Amino acid sequence: MRFPLIEFNSNAVVIADIDINENNLRLRYSIAVTRGLVWPEFTALERKDELWKSTCLELFLSSPDDPSYLEINLSPSGAWNSYSFSRYRQGMKTEPDTELVEFQVDSPGVITASFFIGRLSDPVLFGPAIILADKDGSLRYFSTKHGEAPDFHDREHHVLVATDDL
Repeated sequence: MRFPLIEFNSNAVVIADIDINENNLRLRYSIAVTRGLVWPEFTALERKDELWKSTCLELFLSSPDDPSYLEINLSPSGAWNSYSFSRYRQGMKTEPDTELVEFQVDSPGVITASFFIGRLSDPVLFGPAIILADKDGSLRYFSTKHGEAPDFHDREHHVLVATDDL
């Protein structure tokens, strides 16, 4: 399923494609890389924290009937992580059961990654998002919807999807 992600306070758009096959989640993010964008070179596949402080591709997953949720972070450098939350921005802990099984930079600005994740509810709330860092130190925020401020954790900005539709 294709998700257009709109920049906060702008009309700029990037694209996130998400497919699910049982417990396998496949993400593909397509971003126009510009001269001022921080686009880390691939170094190694490794878990790292605080990826959201620079260019970071994100996905939030939850059940509409459960306040807990999963956050996946991915950097073009190959750094990644997954966190579970017990409720909105509470109880954050590294989620050891999420595994990165594929990572590929198809071209500058196009990343494909697959993750093994636990069982998803049906339907599921998807919150694809992107943070793009500019060389001047500013951050740009992209999501399916925005409120008064960028907040990727806010379920009001996520999209409810039946897994059969993916």
